[in-house]
Amino acid sequence: MTGIVGGSVTGRDLGAMAGALHAEPWYGEERFEEGDRGLGIRHHDERDRAGWTAWQGDGSAGVLHGAITNRERRGLTDAVLFESVLDEPLETLPGLDGSFALACTDGERLVLATDKLGTRPCYYHIDDRLLFASGLPPVLAGLDDPGIDERGASDMLLLGHLWGEKTLIEGIRALPPATVLEHADGDASTERYWWPEFEPAPVAGYLDSLIGRYRTAMADASRTVAGEAGLWLSGGLDSRAMAGELKRNVETGVLSGLSAYTYDSNPRGAGNPELARRIAARLDVPIEEVRLTPERFLERVEPAIDLTDGMLRWSSMANLMATFALPDERPDVLLEGAGQGELVGEHLTRGHLRCSPAESMYRSEAMVDAADAAALLAADVDPRDSLRAVAARSDERTRRGRIFDAHFGNYYSRMVFASDAVTRSQVGTRVPFAHGDFLAHAARLPPRYQLRTLPGTEIPYSVTQPKLKLVRALGPALAGVPYERTGLAPSWPFGLHVAGFVAKTGLSRLRSRTTYGGRSTLDEWYREHEGMRAFVDGLLDDARDRGLFDGDAVEELRREHLAGEANHVVTGIAAVTTLEHWLQAHFD
Repeated sequence: MTGIVGGSVTGRDLGAMAGALHAEPWYGEERFEEGDRGLGIRHHDERDRAGWTAWQGDGSAGVLHGAITNRERRGLTDAVLFESVLDEPLETLPGLDGSFALACTDGERLVLATDKLGTRPCYYHIDDRLLFASGLPPVLAGLDDPGIDERGASDMLLLGHLWGEKTLIEGIRALPPATVLEHADGDASTERYWWPEFEPAPVAGYLDSLIGRYRTAMADASRTVAGEAGLWLSGGLDSRAMAGELKRNVETGVLSGLSAYTYDSNPRGAGNPELARRIAARLDVPIEEVRLTPERFLERVEPAIDLTDGMLRWSSMANLMATFALPDERPDVLLEGAGQGELVGEHLTRGHLRCSPAESMYRSEAMVDAADAAALLAADVDPRDSLRAVAARSDERTRRGRIFDAHFGNYYSRMVFASDAVTRSQVGTRVPFAHGDFLAHAARLPPRYQLRTLPGTEIPYSVTQPKLKLVRALGPALAGVPYERTGLAPSWPFGLHVAGFVAKTGLSRLRSRTTYGGRSTLDEWYREHEGMRAFVDGLLDDARDRGLFDGDAVEELRREHLAGEANHVVTGIAAVTTLEHWLQAHFD
């Protein structure tokens, strides 16, 4: 994988850390040493030259994994950027937009920082020295007697990903979003350098301002793409809004070109590829469908688990394994709409905002009941403790503030963008939403625009008003193509979309089709595909014998699924087998 490594290491130790990152034959690598501090970066070389920076000056050096999207506007040369971060990190970093992790040193001090959403992971360990890397293996190799963090394993079994600053290994921490770590004279400190206000903004003019900030964020990200951009396009609203704005940037000369790719998923058989082709045709953008098959999945699932450090269940990133099947002639940078809908109210519902912060996190994030997650783990760990700890650490004074603080500080870095490492192993990526003005506005979303649920139920509406508004404003021609979830064009009124979603989803369930909230393609593959069954069963058998898990509970999970009593593949089975594979490959 591309990324950065370093710390209080030089020479062979620094080289070994860089060597522990995933590599492709065409990757480039740079390493610098100043005093007893070392920095390294693996990158896409000329395929995405704007997606990385390596610099060495007179007695100092820096590496940037990603792209600062407002760098040109701020007049930041390499030297000015890294020297400013070294001299005044808390003053410099809040003004930087884009998706990145960076490190710099003058030989005496080392500064490490993440972007405002934490879209590029960075893990670190501190004892008598500092070690950091974009992946766990380079840091894990430097520990004398590492142990499994059972709380991290508990997070995986409850959420399907991790929460807070923990990892799967005791003593290795995840640097949170918008956080700077400074290390000097054997001492280290971390400090949050940016946070938005969470007080709701007035409704009047909010959506128009959202559209303007979205356009600015998209234009800034587009300027960092040297050649043509690629986009994962579906029949949904987020990717089509992004497609419309990227096409606008092509027409205004900000971007040199745009191509689209699609696959049949979310859910399978619901018509996403055909809708994506209709959207692409209206934009006059070439599009290609990438086929998702059990065989292709099995070829890439283990590398995908490795790329995400075993901290994201494989069912969450199954679709992105299509990246490995992209044609050889493809753009050097690929974007997707992940995270966009959630930032404009689609994830947290109005009901979630009426709970305590810890309960809100449980209701919005847990994929299974806490008791079921606890039963799978041999140790006596309360899965909810992780959520309570995050709530307790928040400095926000209001309930809404603490809920949104936890959401912004964890959901995007530990779940939504954690899978980007899979895509980034093959092509460059950008996250336009890691943009201060856009995020500050999104954090103040008026409650009336928050996702609603059907009265008396936990069933969410299919869409939020901001999502519809974005599509109507950014791509008027695209508002006439039906939205996959509702079967209606975005130009139709909001209330009809809600009714359409209920009718469409309910009918699909009655016909036993894969759909939202029902069984998934992966559930069916495990029951019906011999290779998939062998892969999953082999890991489940091994997990039963590992002291980390309760073997009987793991076996009951498998029995219930194969008997058709429940669908566990995308939740508990994926979480257990993700953990088991990663521990075998990197810990045992």
